[in-house]
Amino acid sequence: MHIAALLVPAVLCANIASGQYVIPAADGSNGWADALAKAKTLVGQMTTEEKLNITQQNSAFPRVGEVDRLGYTGLFYADGSEGVRGAPFSSAFPMALNGAASFDRNLLYRRAVAIGEEARAKGINVQFGPGVNILRTPGAGRAFEYQGADPYLSGQTAAEHVKGVQSQGVMSMMRHYIGNEQETGRRWTSSNIDDRTAHEVYLWPFQDAVQAGVASTMCSYNGLNGTYACADNTSLGKWLHEELKFQGWVLSDYGAVVAGQEANAANAGLDSVIGAAFTSYSDSPAPGFKYPFGPSSVLASAIANGTVSEARLDDMANRIVSAWYKLGQDNGFPALNTSTNALSQAHNDLIREIGSKSIVLLKNNGTLPLAKNKSLYVFGQAASVDLKGSPYPVSFGFAPDADMGTFLGGQGSSYVSAPYVITLLDALAEQARSQGTQVFGYTDNFNHTVQATYAAAAITADATCLVDVRQTCSEGYDRQNLTASWEGDETIVAVASQCANTAVIYSACGPFNVTAWVDHPNVTAILNAGGLGQEAGHSLVDVLYGVVNPSARLPYSIAHDLGDYAALPDFTIKAQNTSFVDVEYTEGLLVDYRWFDKNNIEPAFAFGFGLSYTTFDYSNLSVQPSTATLDKFAAANSTELYDCLALITIDITNSGTVAGSEVPQLYIGSPADGAPVKVLRGFETVGLDCKAKKTVSYNLTRRDLSFWDTYNGGWTLPSGEYKVYVGASSRDIRENGSFRFTLK
Repeated sequence: MHIAALLVPAVLCANIASGQYVIPAADGSNGWADALAKAKTLVGQMTTEEKLNITQQNSAFPRVGEVDRLGYTGLFYADGSEGVRGAPFSSAFPMALNGAASFDRNLLYRRAVAIGEEARAKGINVQFGPGVNILRTPGAGRAFEYQGADPYLSGQTAAEHVKGVQSQGVMSMMRHYIGNEQETGRRWTSSNIDDRTAHEVYLWPFQDAVQAGVASTMCSYNGLNGTYACADNTSLGKWLHEELKFQGWVLSDYGAVVAGQEANAANAGLDSVIGAAFTSYSDSPAPGFKYPFGPSSVLASAIANGTVSEARLDDMANRIVSAWYKLGQDNGFPALNTSTNALSQAHNDLIREIGSKSIVLLKNNGTLPLAKNKSLYVFGQAASVDLKGSPYPVSFGFAPDADMGTFLGGQGSSYVSAPYVITLLDALAEQARSQGTQVFGYTDNFNHTVQATYAAAAITADATCLVDVRQTCSEGYDRQNLTASWEGDETIVAVASQCANTAVIYSACGPFNVTAWVDHPNVTAILNAGGLGQEAGHSLVDVLYGVVNPSARLPYSIAHDLGDYAALPDFTIKAQNTSFVDVEYTEGLLVDYRWFDKNNIEPAFAFGFGLSYTTFDYSNLSVQPSTATLDKFAAANSTELYDCLALITIDITNSGTVAGSEVPQLYIGSPADGAPVKVLRGFETVGLDCKAKKTVSYNLTRRDLSFWDTYNGGWTLPSGEYKVYVGASSRDIRENGSFRFTLK
């Protein structure tokens, strides 16, 4: 028996004990009443077979569930979080992790609006994303699709994505629900998470997406506390539908329903399925390639024999159709045409802006911004599309299967084939042409002797050396180390050994290892570029030359050593075929910087860290808690969770010599037993001219300040002193305060 399972509130156990658990039907709350009423009218006219047809993809993948005689068009859907996958004339946006690094809600919203615009133009009803799994392990294969290592940051970015995509009448789909933090063994491992940790960390960002009105949810491959996530009564039934009062519909990941679990999945809250059923505890499709849902399916048989009720089938159809109405897709939504040209100069410009505002400046000893009269020597295969030299020649670094050349983002089912790519060398050539300077490029990563020779020549020419390296990452596997791909670290060391002014550009999928070169005296600047999308080179040059003052912050910590991180996958595990392989979330609440804080581990670069070309002062911290006598407890689905209980303000002054943006971050130290030292509970991006000052405000809600009370199944305000920290990162705290509440 899994220990975590013992911590499930007693109310759920009672539901299960009385018979097969069935989720509550959609009730139209949270602004869904009108859409649900319309859906019930339409679904009420459908036959059982037509309702079943809505629940499963048909032969015209990815179209799902049209009922032509009633005017219901069905749904077309597409990946992913970086743009419309698998369709020509679609923009390749900076990866989701870059968006999170911007710490800029407005920018995140505009990014999502643009993705929604392109999806709508092509007749895509459902755009997969946001992905809001937590970056629990530093080498997580799909970290680039997610929002970083902190649940609050992930929730805030997810909400902006949902609002932006859905502003265009396109359904947003939050994923992968829940506990899908690693790719290693994702179909046959069970993520074992205690109830408090689940609510305070892993469920948290999904809750923010639901509050933002997300229309759909994708459940994940993995098990959760011993039950497949797509058939789990607790996470789908109790958490998502009862506690969060989710009104939309749930779709399985491709093949995430296992044979024999079809009826359980439907009763637990799964509404629609992609792909055929798989064999339990394996990576293999079940024999016969039979669809779990749809006409002539296992679900159809379960309805016929009463294992799944007609009422539940009605609710499945109602939830899907109500989302269609909620997003206005019944009126003038474009017909599917994935070849529609959705490209625009406005989107190109936005991609360039997002890229430049998501590049994190980690180190700068006066090298940046570059002087316009400087010659540049550029090294590293990531600076170019074409890699010259053996043993790994690559023609097109932006091809879907390429892992060399300019890094746009991670690979896998969400990869977008870019319409074009601006490399670093492309953009530097444009810059050189306009200002009369010169650029030399050597992009062979494997001949370190030649690299050192050219780097020595750079010193003679009084030039700056730029070294552009990258990681390789993808859905389907986790990175077993955090080093740069294709001898990138060796390239950095070779160049820095000769060039006294070496700036490193690191295109990272997530945390990376800097130990070999971060303290090298000749490494005078470091940029964490992430995956910048099709305008990568332009975004980099904007920051390198100071056209854009860097303002991004790390959405994760970078450790000195791999062993400093709280959790790492066991890469030796193998499918047992008869039961789950357990993945124990023993670190509990202590993800990322919380682990570093608790264990007094000094990171190489802290969560929330990022430099600027200017400086900022913090002053006049004000802490104003509610003076009312407050109830300690609030139910899991109470609207009181979003009541403001404290107002924090602080003044930010640009004390430097150029305009720039600061990201003051609010952290709270809770008096609750077992709470982390501090947790992020607010951030703002503040643009300031030189010497200008602005007051920044943070509203703290009951949910922000409560802990998950496992015994009572709700949120409780702890008694005692709440500590307030405001700073430039999780480790750079500039102002401190505290407050208490009067509790009943």
